[in-house]
Amino acid sequence: MDTGRRWALETFGQYGPRIRDEIADMVVSEHEASLDAQEASGHRSQSVYGEYWRGILERFETFGDLPGASLVRPGDAPYKLAVVNGVVLFPWRFAKGRDAQLETTPFGTSDTRYAMTRLRQRPVQDALIEVDETGLTEEEQAFVSALRTVVSDPVVGGARLVLVAIASSPRGLFGIDWGGVQLDHGGHLDWDGFHESLLPLGRTALAAVSSTGSFTAGTMPARFPATERTETGLAHDE
Repeated sequence: MDTGRRWALETFGQYGPRIRDEIADMVVSEHEASLDAQEASGHRSQSVYGEYWRGILERFETFGDLPGASLVRPGDAPYKLAVVNGVVLFPWRFAKGRDAQLETTPFGTSDTRYAMTRLRQRPVQDALIEVDETGLTEEEQAFVSALRTVVSDPVVGGARLVLVAIASSPRGLFGIDWGGVQLDHGGHLDWDGFHESLLPLGRTALAAVSSTGSFTAGTMPARFPATERTETGLAHDE
């Protein structure tokens, strides 16, 4: 069992590896859809692609349909976040370029953002999980069963927030990193232990082997400025 799958199991339970795999494809698919919409608009402004945050949040809502999961609204936000195994899952397009650093990008910019760190999962009915449904190996099933014997209530002890940090623009998809985070007193996020890049898991990895480039790395469409910007701290979601 590789480290990433193990962490996903520890964090989200039996559906962790599935969540891990699907996140990569969701982020790539939303990037493609947003890029297509931007190009179809013919606008010099990149505001059409800037609506990426709405689309990726809608895609992540499907995780709330997993057995034992729920959707919870953070504060007065116009969206809901999936809470799986007592863990809040939030996709955040925090940067437009590859050079931005999560730790130096302001996160606590609104009451909504702070509310994410205090969310509690609504009571849900337990469901029996079929092995075929989760796609886990026998080793992973045994690992999940062992976890259940020592973790009776994942919500006790405070909410946990897992961030999917996305760096992208019409120029390309530069980063998909996920892991547990903590909000410091200055309103910035720090990775709380394990985190990893999910970019190699998405369809990007297949496209990137092409010698002619791909939608994530190649010649910039002529209608967009040639100079890459690496603005951070995007706050479209409040």
